[in-house]
Amino acid sequence: MTNKSKYHPAIKEYKLKNGSKYYRFTVYLGVDPFTGKDATVTRSKFPSQKAAQVAIDRLKYEFNNGKKPENMRKTFSEVYEEWDVLYKNSGIVMSTYSKTEGYFNNYILPFFGHMKVSKITADHCEEFVSKLSSKLKYFHHIISYASDVLDRAIRKKYINSNPFNIIKIPKESIHVINENYLNIENLKLLTTHLPLLDLKVHALLRLLIFTGIRKGELLVLKWGDVDFKMKTLNIYEAYSYSKYNNRNNVGPTKSKHSRTIFLDDITLNILKQWQQEQNLRLTQLGIRINKPTEQLIFNNSVNSYLKSYYPNEQLTEVLEALKLKYITVHGLRHTHATHLGEAHADFVGIQNRLGHLLTKNTTTEHYLHVTDKIKWDTLNSLLTYYKEHGIN
Repeated sequence: MTNKSKYHPAIKEYKLKNGSKYYRFTVYLGVDPFTGKDATVTRSKFPSQKAAQVAIDRLKYEFNNGKKPENMRKTFSEVYEEWDVLYKNSGIVMSTYSKTEGYFNNYILPFFGHMKVSKITADHCEEFVSKLSSKLKYFHHIISYASDVLDRAIRKKYINSNPFNIIKIPKESIHVINENYLNIENLKLLTTHLPLLDLKVHALLRLLIFTGIRKGELLVLKWGDVDFKMKTLNIYEAYSYSKYNNRNNVGPTKSKHSRTIFLDDITLNILKQWQQEQNLRLTQLGIRINKPTEQLIFNNSVNSYLKSYYPNEQLTEVLEALKLKYITVHGLRHTHATHLGEAHADFVGIQNRLGHLLTKNTTTEHYLHVTDKIKWDTLNSLLTYYKEHGIN
């Protein structure tokens, strides 16, 4: 038999088959100001009448302060799914999205995923941070992602505050600055060795060294992007792999802007040699080039895009042979930028050559145009500096 509670008439006793006694209620909270509809909520399995009464009082308080009962039941995973849709469509490249997805699947969701966001406390956040910092050397970025999901919950009025904001997050280990570049003496050793390599590798590394382009930009270059007469290289696309790209891994450059940079005569000559050699190799493979301008400059054995690790493999092999310190292909970009600075090249010219957006101010944004003279002067500053150090 069901008895009414002395605390609230909606609280009722019920029993399970095993004889356990619990309390439940269905209570009217008021009119939802957003929908104009009555808000009624049901809760059950309270061990006592007092616990049920506390739940009713809390529900009414939170409803009157703008928190809907259905939203209070939102789990972290559900809020993450809402956050994820916006993040995925925020303009980030899919390779970055894949990396972020890994942070959630490996660290954040296993801890918070099942929790209701309204129940997540500062203690939970401190426990998460403690576990994360014991596993990883650098973890602040992962905490930021988790906190951002809770910020999303605040914006949707699922919760009133973010518990991450009131805890103390330990410092990360000191980041060791990896000098991912070659000084002028080591670069001289590298460039002197290039002619001893396979012509394809020679051309590939030479182009990276003397242009500072990104690896993703290199992988998609076609012969139509090179103007041997005007001595220019056009860069308007980049390769960025992600399982979410649906095999369409070619898109805009990192800055979303195209650019044209000038090439030195020796680099152009090596590219011409490679173009002729490439034609011979493709013919031997029985591959016919229908549109020469659409032919990839650096192709694999089936005349498609090189694997992204290929340039790094070739560079590492050369560095080991010369007993030079390890750097990545991106380190050649750092090297190019560093040596442009040492050559006192025009800063705006350096920005343009590297594909960085101009500094945000009225002069550069609206009045300064990066002319061919600025581009030529930038390249010539570097070539003069290299010539002084025996690099051609």
